[in-house]
Formats: sequence, structure tokens, C-alpha cells
Amino acid sequence: MDKQLLKDALLASLDDEIASALAAAGEAQATASHGENKPENQYDTLALEAAYLAHGQSERILALQQLRIGLSKWKAPQLGDDDRVQMGACVQLLSDTDAEIHIFIAPVGGRELNLDGQRVLVVNQDAPITRRLLGLILDDEVELTLGGEARTWEVTGLY
Repeated sequence: MDKQLLKDALLASLDDEIASALAAAGEAQATASHGENKPENQYDTLALEAAYLAHGQSERILALQQLRIGLSKWKAPQLGDDDRVQMGACVQLLSDTDAEIHIFIAPVGGRELNLDGQRVLVVNQDAPITRRLLGLILDDEVELTLGGEARTWEVTGLY
């Protein structure tokens, strides 16, 4: 599994999220400043609510942009079979029912990527699953609940 491709896919995912947030902020700003949304009385708060929404979206955009900058500067370590699971690891797991999943521990998590037909779950260093995986080595087993089902998983690859 090429971690540079994973990082590029993660950056593209952030770019998409930033673009969506920009579009939402633009819509909220347009709603807030549209002449037809001028308050008719003290209880008419549509323009005010849209202004608050536009402000919240702008803060979200800034946070996403900062995450993207940090991720673009981040160098994921190259790991081998003798290393332990750590920040930047891509861990290949095989369940007791022969299901396979790849988990990428990155600065930005909460995403699922599809890279060359492989499903890759991206988690950050604060995710509960990360705490369960840190320090494991090749052939270690761990109990994880993925997709609502608890299973025993074996570390079969570490990149």
C-alpha cells in the first residue's frame, strides 16, 4: 500500500470537504444579504440566522484549511514487518471470518477511502481504534468492533 497515494487521496477528500463548505457559506451569505430577506418585524430572524450560519461555515472552512496545510506537510513514516503500529502506520487486518481491512492512522481521520479497490479506514491518533492498535506488531491479535460487529483481527501487514 503506497502511503503517498493514501495521503494524496486524503488531501483530495479534504479539498472536496472545503469546496462543499465554501459553497454552503456562499449560499448562507447570499441568503443573509438578499433584499427579500429583510426582517419584517422583530421576530423575523431568517437573515440573522443565515448570517450566523455563514459565520459558522467560515470558521469550519478555516479549520479544514489548517488541517489540510498540516497534512500536506506531514511525512508518514515507512514501516516494515519488524516495526510496531504507530502514528502514520497503515495496518492490514484479517478477521477470524477472513474479512480484510486496512486502517491508516493519520493526522486527519473519520474518513473511508477506496484506493485501488481496497477499502481503507482513516483514523486519527485520538480514535479509540487507534489506542487499541498502537504498539502491536505483525501477527498480533486484537479484538475490535468494526461495522457494529466484534471480531478478532490479526495484524497481517504493516506499511
